[in-house]
Amino acid sequence: MATMSGSILTLADRAYLLRMMRRHTPSPVHRRMNALLLLDDGWAVERVADALFIDAETVREHRRLYETAGVAGLERLNYEGSDPALSEAQLGALKTELDAHLYMAAKEVCDFVQRTFEVDYTPNAITELLKRLGFVYKKPKCVPAKADALVQEQFAKQTLLPLMAQASADKPLYFVDGMHPSYTAHPGFGWIRRGVTRELKSNHGRVNVNINGALSWPDREVVHLEAEKITSEAMIALFETLAARHRTATAINVVLDNASYNRSTAVKEYLASEGCRIQLVFLPPYSPNLNLIERLWWLLKKTALWNEYYPTFAGFKAAIDGFFRNLGSYRKQLTSLITDHFRFIGAPKSQPP
Repeated sequence: MATMSGSILTLADRAYLLRMMRRHTPSPVHRRMNALLLLDDGWAVERVADALFIDAETVREHRRLYETAGVAGLERLNYEGSDPALSEAQLGALKTELDAHLYMAAKEVCDFVQRTFEVDYTPNAITELLKRLGFVYKKPKCVPAKADALVQEQFAKQTLLPLMAQASADKPLYFVDGMHPSYTAHPGFGWIRRGVTRELKSNHGRVNVNINGALSWPDREVVHLEAEKITSEAMIALFETLAARHRTATAINVVLDNASYNRSTAVKEYLASEGCRIQLVFLPPYSPNLNLIERLWWLLKKTALWNEYYPTFAGFKAAIDGFFRNLGSYRKQLTSLITDHFRFIGAPKSQPP
């Protein structure tokens, strides 16, 4: 039988909450009632938070809600707290601040609001406000700092898109780049039960699988060769493989980055040799977004590497080999993922109203 301290709830309210807990109630309301009953039983805030898989500040907020609005407040799902609301101008200033600076914790946003507008919010309340303003909690995407969006756009319009439009059996087009997955854990996002830490075993990461790949457009066919290291010789071997696939083509256009081995003396001599039909098209500096094969590598990592633990290197390599062996089963994903639509790194982003 539960102990009744009576330090928080009145007897009538406690009886009502116990009665409602036995009925079907919306989950947020049920959780608030549960928290208040446990607090009334004498549980510490932190213990209640652990038991209900919520943070301690949320438990305190439920108590404040009961103290200011009673049982009716607990049952009101659209309750927004008793703190003063921000004006439209203040909300606009808050959105501008959040667009300019990344805050890692809701408490930091609370501090900014209090410091700037002298309005107090709890972390839970500010989180709900940010959601209503259209913000979500996620990581920023790392991009090359020296990328030039204008140069990328001009290259795409003047060179890349025309090459893609003209690609044919006589002049096939390939996007080329290497991939070097290391033998270790590759964590990705996933659904994990609240309050639970999922561990992903990792390895030493000192061994890599070096893959030199080529992706054709518009067929989206894949050619890949493994090498101990991507060098000039490895690039020439890949070019020879492409030439053998297109014996009647008059030219084979290859889009690739500015890695030193792509511009080496050995590669230049190969390109200048009699009968060579490989024509290199170099991407602008710092623009991996324009190389379609990067999207293939993303699919490989998502399919074979992310959130997976391989006890042996042989198993790790077998997973990668299996991806290429079963490429036909990913045809639908490849078609939707690998298109002629490009995003330009560093381009100004339009902000929602």
